[in-house]
Amino acid sequence: MSATILSGLVSMALLATPPQVEPTDQARIAASFDQLDAAATGADATAYLGRLDPDLIWIGNDISERWTYDAFEGFVRPYFERGEGWTYSARERQIVMSPDPCECLAWVDQVLDSETYGTAVSTAVMRRSDTGDWRIWRNALTYPIPNDLAHDMTVEIQAWEAANPQPEGPPDDRQPPAAADISGVLDRLHQAAAEADGATYFDLFTPDALYRGTDATELWTLEEFQAFAEPYFSRGRGWTYVPRERHISIAPTDCACVAWFDEILDSESYGTSRGTGVLVRGDDGTWKIAYYALTFPIPNALARDMTARIRAVDTAGEQP
Repeated sequence: MSATILSGLVSMALLATPPQVEPTDQARIAASFDQLDAAATGADATAYLGRLDPDLIWIGNDISERWTYDAFEGFVRPYFERGEGWTYSARERQIVMSPDPCECLAWVDQVLDSETYGTAVSTAVMRRSDTGDWRIWRNALTYPIPNDLAHDMTVEIQAWEAANPQPEGPPDDRQPPAAADISGVLDRLHQAAAEADGATYFDLFTPDALYRGTDATELWTLEEFQAFAEPYFSRGRGWTYVPRERHISIAPTDCACVAWFDEILDSESYGTSRGTGVLVRGDDGTWKIAYYALTFPIPNALARDMTARIRAVDTAGEQP
């Protein structure tokens, strides 16, 4: 075989080889969560903690569970050292890249399946490090209560909380200068909801906002959320949630235009609730809500029983 023919065959082989495509940031973010879940299943503390940003805030299902990186590491390591991991796998995952020009932030909404607890929901903000590694900067993990169970379970939770009053969380002395502006947006949101003022309420969101409701099936675009809420507002029926405690942090980027919040809310109808989410600051300096998630935190003392009941309802709903 001549050198010319051999060279041509090699060129053809090279052309037939699919080009290497760099994974997208969304794919890298998804892989980071998959690695986190695999490390938890394998009780691998090093790999698990490696998926977390050093400036982490991790929020658990109980309202007392709001951990910094060091506190969360102190919670995780004893379990993993005993070989006790936990298994979560993503059933649904929505990844939204931030408009921040650094292209280094994203928020993520996940519905998870757990062998122990059934359905869970994770709401998170991811941050890209200088090496290109995506890590969890903020995360809230909850067990959503189906609408059919919400009334009875929240009554039980209220009764338990009345019998077991919990101390308020410590004040957050790291609130950024823009915290007052962001709190103002959230306060106006709750006021507009209480007054059934749909025009003001929905104007506080970005056009592409997502809203996560308390049932695992409720992840709405702004248009879908408006279709759900406007019939109530048009009849003068709003909902009242009063902030009891709120924490705000702004992602450390040059534009300082993406903020995370978590707040504990009181409701006459449902008792204690939690709101978490993301706001973005537009070019005009106005903060708007890009993502809001509303949940009913379940106290740890009630969690095993309640998640078993939730799981039974979910399983029954899957039957043909």
